[in-house]
Amino acid sequence: MLAAAGLKYFTSGSNPDRGPIVVLSNLEKQSPYWWQGPDGEKILMWYSNSYGHVSAVFGMPPDIKIGRELLPGYLQTYSSPEYKANTVMLFGAQWENSDLFPQQATIAGEWNKAYAYPKISYAGFAEALGKIAGEVGSSMPVIKGDGGPYWEDGIYSDTQNAILARRAEQRATSAEKLSTISSLVHPFVQVDPDPLQRLWQNMLLFDEHTWGAWQSISSPQSEETVRQQTVKDAFATQAEQDLEYVLERGMAAISDYINDPKGTLVVFNTLNWQRSGLVEADLRKGSELIDLVDGKAVPYQVVSDLPAYPTGPGEPTFQRVRFVARDVPALGYRCYTIRQATSAPAKEAEAKAETTLENAYYRIDLDPASGAVRSIFDKELKKELVNAASPYRFDQYLYVSGGDKPPYNRLVFGDAKAPAPELTIHGAQDGRVVSVERTPFGVVARLQSSNMKTPRVRTEIILFDSQKKIEFVNHVEKKKAYTKEGVYFAFPFAADDPQIRYDLQDGFVDPTRDLLPGAAKEWFSAQHWIAVQQGDVTAALIPTDAELFTLGDIVRGKWPLQLNEHRGTIFSYVMNNYWHTNYAAAQGGDFTFHYVLTSGRNLQPGQLSRLGWEEMTPLESNEIIENDKEVSPPRPLDKGQTSFLQVSQPNVILVNWKTAEDRQGTILRFLEVAGEASEVEVQIPILQLQAAWMCNALEEKQQALSTAAHGLTFPVKPFQIVTVRVEGSPTMH
Repeated sequence: MLAAAGLKYFTSGSNPDRGPIVVLSNLEKQSPYWWQGPDGEKILMWYSNSYGHVSAVFGMPPDIKIGRELLPGYLQTYSSPEYKANTVMLFGAQWENSDLFPQQATIAGEWNKAYAYPKISYAGFAEALGKIAGEVGSSMPVIKGDGGPYWEDGIYSDTQNAILARRAEQRATSAEKLSTISSLVHPFVQVDPDPLQRLWQNMLLFDEHTWGAWQSISSPQSEETVRQQTVKDAFATQAEQDLEYVLERGMAAISDYINDPKGTLVVFNTLNWQRSGLVEADLRKGSELIDLVDGKAVPYQVVSDLPAYPTGPGEPTFQRVRFVARDVPALGYRCYTIRQATSAPAKEAEAKAETTLENAYYRIDLDPASGAVRSIFDKELKKELVNAASPYRFDQYLYVSGGDKPPYNRLVFGDAKAPAPELTIHGAQDGRVVSVERTPFGVVARLQSSNMKTPRVRTEIILFDSQKKIEFVNHVEKKKAYTKEGVYFAFPFAADDPQIRYDLQDGFVDPTRDLLPGAAKEWFSAQHWIAVQQGDVTAALIPTDAELFTLGDIVRGKWPLQLNEHRGTIFSYVMNNYWHTNYAAAQGGDFTFHYVLTSGRNLQPGQLSRLGWEEMTPLESNEIIENDKEVSPPRPLDKGQTSFLQVSQPNVILVNWKTAEDRQGTILRFLEVAGEASEVEVQIPILQLQAAWMCNALEEKQQALSTAAHGLTFPVKPFQIVTVRVEGSPTMH
């Protein structure tokens, strides 16, 4: 991503607190080096094992007498024959959260006046690394690999807002795409840049590594702790508010130009391929949905009745319903008429308490006592997917206690030499099957269980008729606790020593070979999918709401250098309060975690990425009501369905479609996800193209592209991020 932006240099100024890569790697001794990404692009890297070297070497306030004692030791790191330059960097002036010491403005002059060697000068980072790179020349090594996990687990000390932000991040590009499209199809609509700017800024600020005050653990109810936590959480909630505004504004503007009257439900697909998916909406009781493409009634499941009076019995007037919107066009919409049903609705299937679910793809055996699944048999592969010998059931809720019992330094502080704490894993129990219901799209089973500090876990398992996937929806009611705790969902796969892969932002990782030396292996972070491969059988998990996971065991503070061979069990790592500073000390409330399972023979990363993007990029919907169209004059967009953009290659995802920062045309951002070079064709029916350019990620033009009336082509390398600027006239204005 850095190379795609056209950046030349990058440094990591690390904090070793709970960051083993700083201690266990020797990347600072190999600096500078070329860091090569999955797409083959490189950026010049300087790895610094701290971010406050001036204060570490000269003290703070800086004193040349201290430097005389400590600087030689620092320079020893760069005294080997492999280090070719005559210059090194002291990266970072002083620690954060402290006022600037004015003595820093004079320390270089005082040193050079007192000592002949080495010379010290002030420099910006680019100036310093540029000088060092010039001295090294062409002998710099090339290093490939991922830095692995670091401080990511802190985010799940505030899981409610972390889930909110993760969902907002995935849907933000949907909002921006629809906002851009609305400005191209509707002559009186322009993109509103202010909420979009706030949306992205707030998500970046929420993702920033620290969550709150230094005393957040030792004094969680102090004014400073509470106020800083409030500010942090507001970044997530404000981002969601701006997201909904941009999303609704874009959908409403597009719906206004669809040739449909009030009483129409418009379902939008913001991905660049046709797909089907579940949609939830509120319908007046006694309504039916008519697909405006084929004219057929769409069956739906009633999720719940919405009472007319919140405080009284009242006859329900609205219902929350769920249905499958089928074959919604690529980056387009499909429309449904909402009308009074002409006949009484079919009688709903009676709720049963079965323990076996079955369709053409899978047979599932429930385990009522744990509120989870005992067996999943893949009928096509003729393979059992669940490890029956595991002490845990599939999708079982686990609560872990004991993290605050001495000794706990190894778990909390990342001290690999301290004894590991004795943790106790409590599995959900006292469970039961609440119901098993036949719906228009498959079988839905509901279970309920409980656990320590967790009065109720409600699990919904959806077995789809027409798609080879199983969805798990876990609703957790948890009490707030200040004792050290961890929360997981267990997924024990029937695989003794499988290959594990998971995707990052722009590639995928096998943690046994693709991590840099010293990268932590306590937990990992996946963007869209985790795959378990044993022989030619692939089982994959989409962790929609919580990206952290462990392999083979829960987090115990062991900080292993190698993965153990028993890594067939994936633990989704959804809550903890293991930090000693900055993060939230306790959390409680209602939480929801979604997972999707699929399986097949040798499933490839490109296939899994498409499924992951589908599950994490929901179909969006907008109802045209009387406030929008009391009358319905003719409109140019088709009443049934339309696609606004098509991409020829299935391995290329349109990540975003946005207004150019300089307002000259629009920007298309693509990502190759399968590791395959391709020639990509893009069709944009709503634009009469005049020109197109390949750009860097900062939208600077680099190469002109040939265009047709509504199309363009460009080459893409494996895992490449491609930015294309297009200029043209909207065909509907």
